[in-house]
Formats: sequence, structure tokens, C-alpha cells
Amino acid sequence: MKIVIIGAGIGGLSAYHALRKYLAHAPGVTIKIYESHGSPASTNSNVGGGLGLAPNGLRAIASVSPGAADYIQTHGFPGPIMTFRNSSGRLLGQFWSGRKERYGFDQLMLRRATVHEALLQDMPADAVIWGTPVQSVRETKEGVEITFADGTSETADLVLGADGVRSVVRKCNFEDQYPATYDGLTGVGGFIPLTSLSQRLRDSFQTEGVTMTFGELGFFGYSLASPYKPGDDIQNHFIQWWSIYESSTPPSRTQAHSVVLSQLLERHGAWKSPHDTPDHGVYEEIIKLGCTTDGDPNIPNETLLILPRYVTPRLPHWYSPSGSGRIILLGDAAHAMPPDSGQGVSCAAEDSATLGLLLKHYHVTKGLDLAETLKRTATAYESLRVKRVGRILDVAKRNGNMKKKLSAFQQWIRDRFFGLMCKVPESINDPLFAYDVDVEVAKYLKRTEV
Repeated sequence: MKIVIIGAGIGGLSAYHALRKYLAHAPGVTIKIYESHGSPASTNSNVGGGLGLAPNGLRAIASVSPGAADYIQTHGFPGPIMTFRNSSGRLLGQFWSGRKERYGFDQLMLRRATVHEALLQDMPADAVIWGTPVQSVRETKEGVEITFADGTSETADLVLGADGVRSVVRKCNFEDQYPATYDGLTGVGGFIPLTSLSQRLRDSFQTEGVTMTFGELGFFGYSLASPYKPGDDIQNHFIQWWSIYESSTPPSRTQAHSVVLSQLLERHGAWKSPHDTPDHGVYEEIIKLGCTTDGDPNIPNETLLILPRYVTPRLPHWYSPSGSGRIILLGDAAHAMPPDSGQGVSCAAEDSATLGLLLKHYHVTKGLDLAETLKRTATAYESLRVKRVGRILDVAKRNGNMKKKLSAFQQWIRDRFFGLMCKVPESINDPLFAYDVDVEVAKYLKRTEV
């Protein structure tokens, strides 16, 4: 079986690890990844911003690459307690959001690039063909034909589309019926060295590692993004910050940083925090440090990211319309996951682990032929993943609506909601954080093959 993965992001790399693990003893299996961008080793560009990696996502990564999971845990900040405030500085509550004691893994706050680095570290050097954009993907009698931008082509038995929200594989699979569209929200954020922060703000992280603040005109969050503990040398530690706000049109990702600075100060600069000092308002301080270099707004800060958010409609299927299962989508290519869920990376990792286990079951354990293996894998994959991901997308939509411009009454309702949410028991997170791909796949196979 010749397998080609399109996209070397977190989903594509997770899929590679899953396939290499579960099909290791299947004769004739080859796995190759094509990525349109150049190798991270050949560029200084940032691979995305910061993120929260939930326990279920880390569990899925650990199931296919224990070494990657260890690397992630070594480099991320355990942030299972989230502090919620409003823009007046009032504490709305603190919420348990994934403790290792309950779920086996902590909620982690870290750079997206760290997850990418972790998944790349144990891969063969020739596993990914970098700088090779895909132009089209189509089924043929022989399999799936992949045509590249340079005019060359290749045929595979199975193509996994892990090429993100603007997926070429999805576009070809459904004749561009489900394009990515701007959802009305934009994120701006980046990283700041801990050494740059005022002492009072720096000290606040000893009790509030992750802070989520909501106001009339949007949302502002900040957290540690490296495994800093009180007493550690603060060198080489940093925080991540992000603002999410409503905008009728998507701003340019190359917008002048001085303009971004002005907009963020207008939106959040007057917000209050109990950690303010007469000289340093928390939000003003973070915005100025995050948008400028040495206090000069005319010198771009290379870590500042402007990210208009794009989503796709719910797809009728995550595999090829023919029903053959020769083309399967995963991660954002199948279900563009807004960051309001905190589950984008986790769902991509779960998708990948699920596919690996199913292919092993049908192709290796049951010994089915290739055509039957792919059909059954595609059907089972959707049965296991679509409902779960749909529920997460619904929650993400509700969370995103709280970051839009709200009336005074809507803000009051939102603040009450967070106050009540922070009083519920930690077990409310169990359906999300306790999810175990191995367990769920085994339950599905037992139920369907009695």
C-alpha cells in the first residue's frame, strides 16, 4: 500500500507517526509526505503562534509518538487553572481546565512550533519532501493521481489530505464546493520574553499562569508559554498573548505593526487588572511590548502574528465522494477548528491516531484486501470522528460569539456565565479531556463486528 500525506503540519506529521507505528509490519507499505512550504530548518519564520494543548490531544500524540509527547511536556507550561476576568479587572472565577492528576496529562500552553519540532525529531530525514506544492488530486482506475505545481505527478493507493483550512485536497475532492471563508473574527498575538515584563506582572504568573479577559470589544488572553516555575532563572522563558476581535473584513497579515499597536491600544489599552501599577497597566504593557521592538513601533516585531480566521462548512463526507476511501481528509482540511475550542491540534492528532488504528485492524489484523480496507476505514473513521468533532465545533462557535462586540446586557450575561462555569466540578471536562482514541476504536470495532 502506497500512502501519500499532503501537508506536513501537526496533523500530517501525527498521521505519519500513526501509520509508521500501526503498519510497521504490513508488507509493501510506504509512506511519504509532501509539503508546499520549505523545511523549518531552512527558515527563521515562525511556525504559527501560541496554543493550548489539551490532555486528550497530548494523549493521542503520546499513543503514536511517546518521544514527541515527552518533548512537548518538557517545553510547555502546565496551565490547567485558567483565570477569567472582565475588562474592569473583576475576577469572574478560576476554572480547572485539564489536570494531570485527573487526566494523565496537563493542559499545556506553548508555541505551535514546539509541537511541530516534537513530531519532526524522530522522523527519517527523507520522510518529508519540502517545497512541493500540490496542484490537483484525482481518483483514477489505478488509484489517486497527485499533480504537483512543477508539472510532475505521482500515483498513490491512499492520499491523506492534511493540508489545512485552505486544503487543495478538499478543493479537488469536492470540486471547490466548500471553500474557506472569513468568519468575522481576527486574532493578533505573539510572544514576549519574561525578562521584558515589569516585576509586578512577572510576579503575577506565580498565582495566575493563564488569564482570559473579556470586554465590550473583544477578548485578550495571556499566559506563560514555557515551563517556568517560581525560583527559576527567567532567562529563556517567555509568555504568549493573543487578542481576538470582530472585524467586518479580514485585515492584511502584513499590516503595519504601528497600525496594529494603535488598534490594540484603542481596544484594550484602558482595560484594568489587579496587577496594574501607576506606571504599568498590564494590557497596555503587553500590547506595547508585543507590537514593537525596543519600544519603537516602526521596527517590526517578527513574532507578531495577524491571523484572520477562516472556517469551512460542515462537509457531507471526510472521504472521496466515490466511496472508495482512497482520499481521506483530516484535521483542518476536514473540519476547520476555530481556536475558541482549544482543540485544533488535539482533534488533528485524534484523527491521525484513529486512522492508523483502523488501517491496522482492517489491513493487518483482518487481512482484508486493499479496496475493502480503504472503504471500511473511511466509513469507520467518520462514524468515530464526525459527531465528536461536530460537538466541539458547536462549543467553539458559542465561545467565539462571546468575543464579538457585545451590549452591556450581553456582557452581564457573559460574566454570569463564566462565574457559574467556574463553580462546576472538574468532571464536566471528562467527555472532552478523558477521550482515548485506543479505547474508542476498540469499542467501535467490538460493537460493529459482533
